This record gives sequence, structure tokens and C-alpha cells, in this order.
Amino acid sequence: MCPISIFLFLLTIFLTVVYVFLTWNFSYWKKRGIQTASTWPFVGSFPSIFTRKRNIAYDIDDIYQKYKDTENVVGVFTTRVPQLLIMCPEYIHKIYATDFRSFHNNEWRNFVNKKTDMILGNNPFVLTGDEWKERRGEIMPALSPNRVKAVYPVSQSVCKKFADYIRRQQGMATSQGLDAMDLSLCFTTEVVSDCGLGVSAQSFTDTPTPLLKMIKRVFNTSFEFIFYSVVTNVWQTVRKFYSVPFFNKETEEFFLDIIRRCITLRQEKPTQQRDDFLNYMLQLQEKKGLDTSDILINTMTFILDGFETTALVLAHIMLMLGRNPEDQQKLREEVGKEELTFDQMSELPYLDACIYETLRLFSPQVAARKLVTEPYDFVNKNGVTVRVNPGDVVTIPVKALHHDPQYYENPMAFKPERFLEINGGMKKYRDRGVYLAFGDGPRHCPGMRFALTQLKAALVEIVRNFEIKVNPKTRSDNQLDDTFFMATLKGGIWLDFKDLKFPSAFAIGCAMCPICCALLLIVGFLALVYVFLTWNFDYWRKRGIQTATSWPFVGSFPSIFTRKRNMAYDIDDIYQQYKGSEKIVGVFATRLPQLLVLCPEYIHKIYATDFRSFHDNERGNFVDKKVDKILGNNPFVLKGDEWKERRAEITPGLAPNRVKAVYPVSQSVCKKFVDYIRRQQRMATSQGLDAMEMSLCFTTEVVSDSVLGISAQSFTDTPTPLVGMIQRVFNSSFGFIFYSMVANIWPPIRRFYSVALFTKEAEDFFFDIMRRCINLRREKPGQQRDDFLNYMLQLQEKKGLDTVELTSHTMTFLTDGFETTALVLSHTLLMLGRHPEEQQKVREEIGNEALSFEQLTELPYLEACIHETLRLFSPQVASRKLVTEPYDFVNNDGVTLRVNPGDVVTIPVKALHHDPQYYESPESFKPERFLEANGGVKKYRDRGVYLPFGDGPRICPGVRFALTQLKAALVEIVRNFDIKVNPKTRSDDRLDDTFFMATLKGGIFLDFKERS
Repeated sequence: MCPISIFLFLLTIFLTVVYVFLTWNFSYWKKRGIQTASTWPFVGSFPSIFTRKRNIAYDIDDIYQKYKDTENVVGVFTTRVPQLLIMCPEYIHKIYATDFRSFHNNEWRNFVNKKTDMILGNNPFVLTGDEWKERRGEIMPALSPNRVKAVYPVSQSVCKKFADYIRRQQGMATSQGLDAMDLSLCFTTEVVSDCGLGVSAQSFTDTPTPLLKMIKRVFNTSFEFIFYSVVTNVWQTVRKFYSVPFFNKETEEFFLDIIRRCITLRQEKPTQQRDDFLNYMLQLQEKKGLDTSDILINTMTFILDGFETTALVLAHIMLMLGRNPEDQQKLREEVGKEELTFDQMSELPYLDACIYETLRLFSPQVAARKLVTEPYDFVNKNGVTVRVNPGDVVTIPVKALHHDPQYYENPMAFKPERFLEINGGMKKYRDRGVYLAFGDGPRHCPGMRFALTQLKAALVEIVRNFEIKVNPKTRSDNQLDDTFFMATLKGGIWLDFKDLKFPSAFAIGCAMCPICCALLLIVGFLALVYVFLTWNFDYWRKRGIQTATSWPFVGSFPSIFTRKRNMAYDIDDIYQQYKGSEKIVGVFATRLPQLLVLCPEYIHKIYATDFRSFHDNERGNFVDKKVDKILGNNPFVLKGDEWKERRAEITPGLAPNRVKAVYPVSQSVCKKFVDYIRRQQRMATSQGLDAMEMSLCFTTEVVSDSVLGISAQSFTDTPTPLVGMIQRVFNSSFGFIFYSMVANIWPPIRRFYSVALFTKEAEDFFFDIMRRCINLRREKPGQQRDDFLNYMLQLQEKKGLDTVELTSHTMTFLTDGFETTALVLSHTLLMLGRHPEEQQKVREEIGNEALSFEQLTELPYLEACIHETLRLFSPQVASRKLVTEPYDFVNNDGVTLRVNPGDVVTIPVKALHHDPQYYESPESFKPERFLEANGGVKKYRDRGVYLPFGDGPRICPGVRFALTQLKAALVEIVRNFDIKVNPKTRSDDRLDDTFFMATLKGGIFLDFKERS
């Protein structure tokens, strides 16, 4: 026989053996006279666990619907392990309560080993036999009504902060609303850490502690644990000699350290005790001699039961109230406007009913699996008796029962009234075995009382302060997420919160004066405002210049205020309307006249040949060096000779030899970046990875390492506060946005009042970072390297710079290298993912060998891809320059217009980049247009139609460094992965409605397939 025939013969035998091994047990239930659900090799009765095309709950629903009328029990298989699906509520109630002794263990016990997984292995939910009773007996007194009541003031305080947090977030929200799950996770993290440990997780700030991220990580099941669970279902014997922990060693040590520090803090300050969970644990330690690991285990039980599940329920209750405004109003009337005591809050029947009804529709646990602990007989509807033995598993279809019209009239409707006491309350359904949101019987959820208290406290504060509305981004049905193991709405829950406090205050004010006088004053005031906002709208017409359509208050760019689309599209509309007939057109920013320049020849002159007449940027009008020390000293903002001096100081720090000197650092960061992508892809959901989030991790790490010589730990689960603070810089404060708007309406305010973009907190933070980095360098003079900070220290000695100047110089580098580079990287990955042929060309160009700095600079096709991405998604959609010397523009009709110092000219960067007059097929991704053979970047820049970095003397100083980091990252990514666009990413190039830089609306979600 030839080798191929032998191979095929052996392969056939192997596949046959595997098939027999996976299916020989499929007759298990039929032999016992029990109907068996449809079953397939490897996936068993629940294919969705592996296909991930829908939630496993729907597989269970299908089986339940098929057999519920004819059977009490039906046989199912998890991979090849037989289990019994119980559909009879009477039997379900017996399993949980009356016959509990025969089913007192949970199936999770099969997958967890106490020795390898100290935290989960000792959780009462997992423990078996008498152990769960002992552990539960230790925990339950800590969750008694008295102790929950004792920490109620803490809960109230957190709830007030939560309402303020929602108010701030809504003020900065896009048209897509707020992510209810993110909001709820912030709340539960804060309330659980404060009530449990007496510490704040800083969840309502821009720099939360690592606790928030680590707790989130707990619920992202590792690939190893999932794989282990699958293998042990296929071959159960593996459990006897091998186990994979749900909590990895890093997580375990993190929480141990947190507990140790909290205990030490309590012991150091014995007079500052409070009657909370940790205090009870310390009392129990003295009484029973518990060690720190025992306290950790019990505390982690508290955290696990109170964090993710409570957040899910809170998010879905807000969804239900948003969908049902009448029920929301009933609840608002019930909670009233006065502060509630603990006892008053416990007596809100309609609020309780809303919570129970939400838990029915979205019970976090879609099914429960119980281990048989004593032999037990089930009698089916046809009279057949089946005996289950210790070690067998019975499955309870929780979601299917909750949605069964046999037990709940109109089950898909939100009807809280069904849970009111007058209708029998929750007990009516629980005693029938058809309401199992908290489980039932002796092993019902131990943290139920605490969780309900926190839920109610949060909802009281939210409903009292806001009208909850469902954002159109949220789906209208109740389809569950395909992959998450707890029930949550697919696509997320996006809400809008309308503040109720301001209208009521206004109404009170109006009630204090006669109606006629009030109306007269209002009309007069509005008339004055209208005249003030519009009297200047004929400014350009008087000078013989066409004027774009303008409206009161919003000027020519309404999208800045309506936020229904990106402002770039307002500019595009004006550009398209006038480019064929005008070189310049008049526009208004609120009420300030500005000149939109449409002619590329003039644009090139503004940036380069006639630069002296336009050498300042408009942003300088809104920044005061004395008030904002960091941004006020940035070369982009400085005016006159100051920008030259500052730029001259910075530019040598970004010279080719210095960029080359830190290239090994960049390479090292890129390797870590690839490992990070690899880890993230393993844990990724069907929605892929967020390219912008990944890119921000990379730029933060590479910039902090290359500039300051420190690691931001961006690729770990515990990044330093530097990451959050840098991101915070780019989330403009409401105060700065409002000031900019007022300054455009009434420019004289700039002379006597200014608002800083960098808050005092951010300023102090960066000053402190700089001091510490400088001290570290000076303490270890032998460990210097030729990076930006080293150059700054040399410049300090030479020019006598103080820490403020040193920080502003360094922040120039950070701000130029962080967000913008991340945007370009994420969009370049998007373009390569959309165009696999171009991606392959890049892959062939870079090859498989490590590249030197010189080799990296000689990758023409990679550079062309970056430049083409910058053309399609230029971070700067428009540029505004201040006139510094009188200058004459001649329009197409021969009219000459003189602009004077202080006037503003606007350059429509995006419109030029997408104009078919200058770029053939401008909406297509064609990197070839930027190859040297076709004229390269210079061809377009010299024509004034390619401006992602600006041009002329004030071109972006960090462009060389940014391109090097971009290319280094892309080389590693393209070499190691096939980049594919996830279906969650939109297929067009629509820009985000509100972000001031150009980024794809809805985010960029990618899949990375590792290349061998």
C-alpha cells in the first residue's frame, strides 16, 4: 500500500474511534425509557456552547418547549455526559427545598479543586457535604438585616455619588447614550468595596483603582478554564489528576494583598471601626482563629455575589423602566422626594415588584445544574420511573420556566403588578417552583438581602433624579448575548438620563411671578439674544463674499451643538456647495466671522510660502499660560516668537538620531503588544477586539517608555494611574467646552477670565511624575539613555529650565504622541483588515526577519498605507489659523478681500482629502497613490491638498517619532496576525458624531488570527 492510502486508512480508523467514543453513550436515556433530546457528536444537546451563534438558553428553551407537555423529565447530554432536564415545577421545588438532601451540591464542584483554586474552591456555592454548611454559617451573620442596615448610610452616600456621576457622564454623552452596564459596574464595585472592605474603588473618577479592573477580570473566564471544562465533560477521568483554576495566581495574590492591607489599616486604627463585613470577619477571626486566607475566601464570596450579578440586574431594571415610562412614573411616585430610612426603603412594594419582574425576564442564571447526592426516583408522565444516582446531574431550565405562558400570563411583557402581595407576591411563584431568580431552599443566594438593598437604594436615587429613556442604539427585543454565561441583552443597554432637578427649580421660579410679566420678560430677553447672535451675520456680504447658511447661536456649524453628526460634514457641505465658484467663503463660529479657504493654492501659501501672515493657531485664543501651565506652554498654542523658541528647544529631542536611539525600546514594546493582542484574542467575545483601546495601550506604553523611561503597565490588568490620567486629558471638561463656546459668543471674556483644559489635579499629577522621573535619573547617573527626558535634563542644565517648563515640554511630546498616533494605528489596522490584498503586500514587504531602524524607514508600501489612512481618516478634520499680518485674498469673481490680524481662516482638511478633483476615487483605499513612482506625499502636499500633519514651519514636530512607532507596531502585527474586520464594525467610513478628531462611528472591532 502507498503511504497516502495507509494515512487515509489510519485517519479513518482514528475518526471512527473518536466518533464511537463521543456517541456510544447517546442511548443512555432511551435504555431507561426516557425521551432524549436531539444530540450531536462533541456538542451534545447544546450546540450553542460551541457554535456561539446564540445563547445556550435558547437550546434549553427549544428542548423545554418540545417536551414540557408530554414529559416531566427528558434526557440531555453535555458533550457526552448524560444529564436530566427537569421540566415539572413540582419536582423542581422538591429538588431545591423539600427533597434538598438528595440534591444539596452544585455541579460546579466537578470543575473546581480547592487546592488549586483557593478562592472559588472554598466558595459556599461550590463546596459540598458539610463544608458548604460551615462556610455559609460563617458568612450569613455578616449579611443579617442588622448588618445590612448598619452599612445603609454608606450605601446612601455611594448612591448620591452615583447620581452625580450619571449627571457628569450624561453631560459628555454622545448620541449613543450611556452604557448602562458600565454605569452599573461602577456602582456595584464602589458600594461592595466600601461596604465590604471600607475602601473606595474610586469608580466614579477618571482614575479608578486597579480593584475595578481586577474584579471585572474575574468574570472573563480564561481560555484554559473553558478548555479544561470541555475536556472534563468529554473525559471525566481527567478531573482526578488535573485541575485548572478559575482564578489565576495573579488574581489570587492581588486580592490577598488587598485584604492584608485592609486588615492592617483596621488594626492600626481600632477607634475607627464600623459594623461592616470586614469588621465581622475580624471578629470571627478572633473567635475561630481564621487565617488571612479564610478571611479572603469569605470576603471574595461577598464580592462575587455582590458585583457582576447585581450590576446586571440594575442595568436591566433601568432598561425595563426606560421602556415602560408609565411604570417608571408609578415608581417615582412611590419613592417620593424625601430621604428614606432603611425601614422605609424596605417597604416599597412596587419597587420590589419591578426588581422581581426584571429578574424574571432577565434572570442572570439561565439554568441551574444540581448534583445528585442520594438515589432519587423521578416518575415521568407516562408512568416510567427513572432512578438517578449520586454523581448524576439534573438541570433546571430557569429561563424557560420564567417565560412560560402556562405560569405567567403574557410572559414577554413587563408587568410588575404580578409580584405585588395583593396578587400573591413572589412567594406564590417560588412555592410553585417557577420563580428561581435567587435559587430556593437552604442553598438560596446568601447575598440576596444585601444585593436587594443596594439595588433599591440605587434605583431610588436614579428614579428620583432622572427620567430614564432607552437610546435608539439599544435593541427593542429581549435577545440574549450569544456568549456571556449570564443573561444580558445582546448588543448592550444604552440609555439617556434626563435630569429632573433643573426643570423643577425653573418651575418654582416661574410660579413666583405673574404669568404675563414672565412672558413679557422672556420674549424681550429672547429678542435681545437673537439680535446679539445674528446682527453680525451680514459681515461677509458687506465685503462682497458669499456666506454659508448660518443660524442663531450655532453659526454655520450646527453639528457642534446638535451632535447628530460630526462637524466635518457641516464643513463638507459648505465646501461642496461653493468650491466650484469661490476660492473663499464666509462662515460663522457661533457669531464670530471666519473665512473658509477652498483654494489649494491659497492653503499652501497659508501653511508655507506666506506663513508669516498666518503663523499662529486659533487655539491660542482660548488658553492662558498663567491658568493652564501645561497646555499654555505647548508650541501648538504659543504665539509670536514664543512658539519658535519652544519648538527650537523640542525639535532636537525628536531628531532622527534620538528616534533611532529609542528604537530598541519601541521594538521591545511592540513584542509585548503582540503578546497582549494574543492574550486578548483568546478571551475575546464574538464582537472582536476594540482596536482603539488596544492602540491606546500601545501608544501609552511606547510613549511613556521612550519619553520618561518608565512602564505604564498598559499590557497588564493593573495599569499605572498614568494611563487613566493621559486619557482624561483628551476628555475635555464641561467647563472648558462651555468657556470656549462663551468666548466665541463674547470674545472680550478672554481678557479677564480663562478656564484650564488641564485641571489642577492633572497638572499636579504630571508635575509629580516629572519630579519622580527626574530624581530617578539623577540618583542613577550610570543608567542614562539617549531619550527625550535625558535631552530635557541636558536642556535644563543649559538653559536653566524649571520643573513647569520641563513638564510642559514633556507634555508636548506626550499629547502629540498618544491619542493621535493611536487613532492612526487603529484606522490603519481597519483599512488593512478591509483590504486583505494590501495587507498581504505589506506582509511580503516586511518579510520575516527583525528589521533595523534603517530597514524600517525603507518600507515604501507600508508608508503608503499609513498616508492613505491619514488621508481617509485625518485626525484633524479642519485647521484654524490666526491672521498675524494683513493679507489679501482674490476670489474667483475678482473681488479682493483683506483679512487683518486676529481674523481666523479655516482649512477644510477632510473635504480636501476626499475631493475627486485631487484624488481619483477618493473613498477607495489606494495606497499606490502615495508611492514615489506616482509622485509620493510631496506631490499632494505641495499642491496644498494633503495636510494630516499640517505643513510648513509649524508642521507637527512629532511626525518622525509617531511614524516610527506606527511602522514598528504594524510590522509586528502584520507579521504575526491576519487582521480581519469584525461584523460589529460598520462597513462605511462614517465619522463619530461628537469626538473632535476623526474616528469611525461605533468603534473599530477587529479579529486577529495568529499566523504560524
